[in-house]
Amino acid sequence: MPIAHWQDNYNTGNTRIDDQHQQLFDIVNSLHDAVEIGEDFQILQKILDHLASHTIAHFQTEESLMLTTNYPEYDRHKQIHDHLTAKVVNLIQKFRNCDATVTTDITQFLTEWLTHHIKGEDQKMIRFFQNQEYGQYEALPILSPTY
Repeated sequence: MPIAHWQDNYNTGNTRIDDQHQQLFDIVNSLHDAVEIGEDFQILQKILDHLASHTIAHFQTEESLMLTTNYPEYDRHKQIHDHLTAKVVNLIQKFRNCDATVTTDITQFLTEWLTHHIKGEDQKMIRFFQNQEYGQYEALPILSPTY
């Protein structure tokens, strides 16, 4: 049963970002389902790796747009991204070392973090784009990651 439910008010107006957000919801739901049915280590590892790689790629997309538009809150927003990335990477490392298990508490945390971030930080970023005449920011170039 899904834990993360996409809502239309999460849409930003940028197809790429919205698609990535929806994919993150799908991955969190896959992880939640796998935890609930007691999938084995390898399946959970595969989903966690997918979650990490997709999260990093998504954050790079958003950060590129923020740099392209000189978003004044870039440093703070990136710091929030970096904090979650570190938590996810730490969880994966602990899981690989059998020092942690993946529970529904983790999928609940990820769901809450994702919805809060989209409705807060991402919507704030979108309002900036719109107020700076980037209303059609779909066409803004995505910079290559510098990581």
